[in-house]
Amino acid sequence: PRVYSDIKGSRKINIIELVSEKAEAVAIGKIIEKMIGGTGFHSIDYGSVDSSCTKKQMSFSDFAVLFRSWIQSKIIAEVFDKANIPYQIISRENAFNSKGVSELLSFLKIIDGKGSFVDFERIIYLLKSGVGKKTLETFKTWCYKNKFSLKEAMLKACRFPVDGMGRSSQQKLYDFIIKISNIEKKINDLTVEGKLLYLSEKTKLKDIITEQALNNLIVMTRNLDVRSSDFLPSIALNTDTDIYFSRAEKVSLMTMHTAKGLEFPVVFIAGCEDGFIPMRRHGDEKPDIDEERRLFYVAMTRAREKLYFTYAKKRRVYGKMIAREVSPFINDIEMNLIKHEQGDFKKTKQKTGVQLKLF
Repeated sequence: PRVYSDIKGSRKINIIELVSEKAEAVAIGKIIEKMIGGTGFHSIDYGSVDSSCTKKQMSFSDFAVLFRSWIQSKIIAEVFDKANIPYQIISRENAFNSKGVSELLSFLKIIDGKGSFVDFERIIYLLKSGVGKKTLETFKTWCYKNKFSLKEAMLKACRFPVDGMGRSSQQKLYDFIIKISNIEKKINDLTVEGKLLYLSEKTKLKDIITEQALNNLIVMTRNLDVRSSDFLPSIALNTDTDIYFSRAEKVSLMTMHTAKGLEFPVVFIAGCEDGFIPMRRHGDEKPDIDEERRLFYVAMTRAREKLYFTYAKKRRVYGKMIAREVSPFINDIEMNLIKHEQGDFKKTKQKTGVQLKLF
């Protein structure tokens, strides 16, 4: 027996063939803009890509782009940046590896009295401390010799001489510790989110950390809803979906694994090619086809109303441009359920006059 859904949506899955990975990213962006009502890709034409786009009013948060490997996300993010399409990358690893994040978390740990000397060294350049490498090494040696925790060492360095450190150097160290203490007093009663925002705005972090990275941390604080002292232990147990912010007016970019448990009105599964779906890693054994098929099914069922498969005829893999074949899983889908389209990558002449953009 067949199973049917009474949810209203597209009766067919759109399968779009593109000439390259960049063309694939631009095609996805064009479809999103068209469904929202924008014209940001004025210099690139894809002919009749997705002639079935509806006029239903949608927002960026209604869209998700799923892929098998994070390698695929770079070109999509680059194209979206150029087209001013807002997006959020749903990746815990990406969130913590971003510039400024480790420094921000180290600052938070020190203020909460749980910092290490590694944390102290990280933040020493975020405030105009004047503390040099030699002073820092002398301070650390003194701490280790006396078996002080960082919190104890900071308190004692403000009251007693540090062995081997000159008066001028200790004055700079003292001034730096007092700066940290003053910041602690100012933000002591703030929420975790308030502390993160204050530290990112009042230190050199404002020139380092990206808006996306800061937003990821803020989303985690809202999802966890914990006190400052519990925040750092809690994020160690986080999953990718813990940094997903459903109310953000942004397109969500994530792996097929991350998408489990989430749903969106419109879903693109990018890179529907043999090699990605199923995943075939260079030099690895044969993939677990059943597991790969289950993962593909999970990705497909993230779409509530409309589902797109996109794939590139050529893609750069391990530094070489190679021909790609459509995923064998797509060939298993009944023909009456799919609609094939092609995107022709071609530059168009700039029209005279003003081209209105959504962004």
